[in-house]
Amino acid sequence: MSSITQFAAARPPASRQRRVLLAASGLLVAALAGCAPRPALEPQPPRDARQALRRINANLERIERALYCKATVSFRFRDANGHTRRFLGQPATIIFEAPRCLYFDIKHGLAGSVARIGSNYEYYWLWVDAQDTRKMWYGTWDALERGLARRVIVPPDRLLDALMMRPLPEHLPDGIAPLLESDGRTSRLLFFKTDAVGWPYVPREVVLDSQAPYLPIEIIDRTPTGRTIMRARLGKYRPVSDSGPAGPYTPRRYVVDWPADGAQMRIDLADVHYRRKDVPFCDFPEGWEGEMEPLDLPAEAPQSRPAPPETEPS
Repeated sequence: MSSITQFAAARPPASRQRRVLLAASGLLVAALAGCAPRPALEPQPPRDARQALRRINANLERIERALYCKATVSFRFRDANGHTRRFLGQPATIIFEAPRCLYFDIKHGLAGSVARIGSNYEYYWLWVDAQDTRKMWYGTWDALERGLARRVIVPPDRLLDALMMRPLPEHLPDGIAPLLESDGRTSRLLFFKTDAVGWPYVPREVVLDSQAPYLPIEIIDRTPTGRTIMRARLGKYRPVSDSGPAGPYTPRRYVVDWPADGAQMRIDLADVHYRRKDVPFCDFPEGWEGEMEPLDLPAEAPQSRPAPPETEPS
């Protein structure tokens, strides 16, 4: 029996044939157009913490290389003299490659850069150059992770977490596996640690969107006594612009508060696309000319003196 005869003998009823032919024609059109059908979003909210984390991290792990973002930023903080400083609606450039390579430059009209936040795999730094303030804070990740660092206006580890451009850990350092709490409308990932006397507390709470694809819309970090260290609100998720409609999602809107320092940062991203150049953008710089404050404790202080790059990477 020929293959055509075998197919005819085994063919399904007419109604089913029509459904099969429609589906096949759809796939053929997509193939001829050079694109695959867009995968469906997750149909149901996550059932447990493990599934929620897996979905979030699977999305972020699809980011192929460094992201380049043009943004508008408003930034408020208190300086060492207790004076409130504000930069409102300033243009900014953000370049990020997971997990720690960051270039975050805030400009002010024709005056050039007024603030910059940067980090690489060894160092992190923040400088402000506006009005009568010209100062840099800098430290090492090693000291920060061992609790041997002074506090900075914008904590670099929490800022990276707030941007939600790198995968979440399965649990916090020295913590235990998180739980998913849901009241039928809102789902929250609760991360746990124990305090000095062994009592459990929630140092991090991640609120998930109630709509697909159920990504984080709020991150709250707290002390063992329940005081809020950071509150980040995220929204307007969109795929990376040059990754197609089925690409990985990143937020386009952030409002991040650090209450202890009276600091707030609002970020609106006009575009997020893959960086097209290979020029280094997070090398640890040298030669800063201005006031400096090392954040590592004296025994851990780095010897290099960081400074802003002369030109903006692209």
